[in-house]
Amino acid sequence: MLVGGIVGWEEGRDDLFNPSSPRNRDDCLEPFRALKALAQQKNIQLHTLDVLQQQGIQPDFNLYLESLPVISIAGCKNYLIRFETELTVPINGDPDYLNQFNGIYTWDQELLSNHSQNGLAQQTKAIPKFAMRYPNVLPSGFQVNAIVNPGFANRQTLCVLIASNRHANVIDQRELYSERVKAIRWFERNAPKDFALYGNGWKVPQKRLGTLGKLQYRLEKIIPFITGSPVFKSYQGVAQTKFEIYAKSKFSICFENARDIPGYVTEKIFDCLFAGCVPIYWGEPAIENMVPKDCFIDFREFISDPDPYRALYSYISGMSEARFKQYQQAGHDFLISSQFAPFTSQAFAESILRPIEA
Repeated sequence: MLVGGIVGWEEGRDDLFNPSSPRNRDDCLEPFRALKALAQQKNIQLHTLDVLQQQGIQPDFNLYLESLPVISIAGCKNYLIRFETELTVPINGDPDYLNQFNGIYTWDQELLSNHSQNGLAQQTKAIPKFAMRYPNVLPSGFQVNAIVNPGFANRQTLCVLIASNRHANVIDQRELYSERVKAIRWFERNAPKDFALYGNGWKVPQKRLGTLGKLQYRLEKIIPFITGSPVFKSYQGVAQTKFEIYAKSKFSICFENARDIPGYVTEKIFDCLFAGCVPIYWGEPAIENMVPKDCFIDFREFISDPDPYRALYSYISGMSEARFKQYQQAGHDFLISSQFAPFTSQAFAESILRPIEA
C-alpha cells in the first residue's frame, strides 16, 4: 500500500476531507473527497501530513496544495498541485522552488509543452509535468434534466459580480483584479439598479499592490470612514452560496484573476453555467476550445469600443428573452455532455493519481 500526505490549505487533521468543515463553502472540498475515495479504491492511503506524523507513518509521497516550503522526508517524493498563476502566487513562477519537486500538476500549457520557449518552462524542463484542470463541483440545485430558472422569470438582477477584493502580487498587465473594479465602478455610476456586487472585502477600497498602492488604499479609506458612506454602493455582502445568487441573476461579470494565460480556466465560468446565469467572460485566450462559444459572452468583443462597458450594457439590457434562453440551453447542453467531463472532481482525482500509480 502506498501512503500519501497532503500539505496545505490551512487546516490539518484530515479536515480537507470533512464535508461538515466550516471551510467547505459551496462544497469546495468535494474534489479532495473524490481524490481520497479514488485513492482508497487503488489501495492508496491518503491523509493530511500532520495525521500521518501523529501516527508515526512515513509517507511515500506528499501532495502540496499550496506553494509552501518543501518538507524533506527520506524516501518521500514531493508533488506540487500548481493551482494559481505566478501573478497571484509569485513563488509559482520561481524555478528554484519548482525544481525541488519530483513532479508538478498544472493546467499551464506553456509548462506542459515539450517545445515551449517560455523561460519558466525551459528552466524547469527536467521536472515532470502532469496535466490537470481546475475541478468543479456540481451544486445540489443543479438539475441534469432541466435548466434552473429558464428565461427572465425569477431573475431580478440584470448583472452580478461575485469575487473577493484582492490584488495581483506582481506587476503584470495581464492581471484582471483591477478590471473587475472598473466594471463595478461603471455599473455603479451608470446602471446602479441593474447591478449587484457580492464577495469578501468590499467594505474597504480597492486593494492595491506595493508601497504606493498601500498608501493610496489608506488615503481612499479616509472619506468613507469620516462620512460613513459605503465604498462600493453596489455591495450586497458575502454570498450565502454562489449558486443562489447566480440563479437569480441574468448575467455575471466573470473575469479570471488574469488573462491570456493558456490553460488558466478556474471555477468562475462554470459556477455561472450551473445556475443558468450567462457568463461575461475574460481570461483564457482560447476559452472557446474548452467551453463552446454559444454558452457565454466574450468580453473581448467589446474592448475595442471607446466605452466597452456601455457597449456591453447595451447588449445585455437589450437582449431578448428568446436569445437569453439560447445561451442558457447551450450552457446546460455543455454541462451534461462529455466536453465537461475533464473539469469534474472525478477527472481531477484521476489526473492526480495516474502518475503516482505509474
